[in-house]
Amino acid sequence: MTVSRRVLMVILTILVAALAAEAQLAGRVPRVGLLSFADGLPPHIEAALLDGLREDGWAEGKSMTVERRYAGGRADRLPELATELVDLKVDVIIASGASAVRAAKIATSTIPIVFAGAPDPVGFGLVASLAHPGGNVTGVSDSTGREIEGKRLQLLKEAVPAATRVGVVLDSTSRADPAPMREAARALGLALLVSPEAATPEEFRDVFAWFSRERANALYAPETPVNARHRSLIVMLAGQHRLPAMYASRDFVDAGGLMAYGPSHPKVFRQAAGYVTKILRGARPSDLPVEQPTEFELVVNARTAKALGLVLPPAILTRADHVLR
Repeated sequence: MTVSRRVLMVILTILVAALAAEAQLAGRVPRVGLLSFADGLPPHIEAALLDGLREDGWAEGKSMTVERRYAGGRADRLPELATELVDLKVDVIIASGASAVRAAKIATSTIPIVFAGAPDPVGFGLVASLAHPGGNVTGVSDSTGREIEGKRLQLLKEAVPAATRVGVVLDSTSRADPAPMREAARALGLALLVSPEAATPEEFRDVFAWFSRERANALYAPETPVNARHRSLIVMLAGQHRLPAMYASRDFVDAGGLMAYGPSHPKVFRQAAGYVTKILRGARPSDLPVEQPTEFELVVNARTAKALGLVLPPAILTRADHVLR
């Protein structure tokens, strides 16, 4: 067989698989499961996901149904909710966050799982590798690895040159290794105060009281499911303790936080919609490489800086993609 004939056979095989998948879906509306640790997706993020699906021809209530299962901040509920989606025989599960992906992966080894925003998917054991995920899981990561935390600390130091002791808010769902953060902090002349794990409002208040006793003069809150769920509380406590803070997503800045550096979450979920379309049309998750964000945004809240009595350096304001005034 010549090279050209081999190429033709591969193309025909792909087309046949796609047509078979379309035929399988013909006459019925595909069902998509949505699983999240939180109370629900923020409206603008869910809208980005549904808009992406709609652009590909999947309109909720018409050509697609969506089964939503939200854990309300209780990680222990995720296995039960994932099993519910499996029992409903959904065609694909969209899972937001590493804990939701793990629960879905345990619940099924056959239903495709698309993650939207899971950090470090290889490190968390969600996929074998970015290029060759293997199994039934693939999707869009929301970071390029733990090195992004060093970049956030660098920007925080540039914005607040007087900062020397940075409180870091961690929780039991993040499984974040603070070692890379400490290494980056040492290079910047910063001492990190890594908090005890916090999950409830009372524990977060205790963490900030501990930061105060340890004389923290800045704050870093990595992107974790619990931190995201308690976003407003963390921002409020940072203001009460007058701690200039770096966050991992714009949602914190919109809630009154000082600054954030990271990928656009609406874009991440819109990318995830593309995976759903490919899978519904016959692609296998194991053949779809994991995507990482290529664009990051720096968002600064000038009103919060003023309330803290902080004069942000011109270099930070110039570099910012968005300044809330």
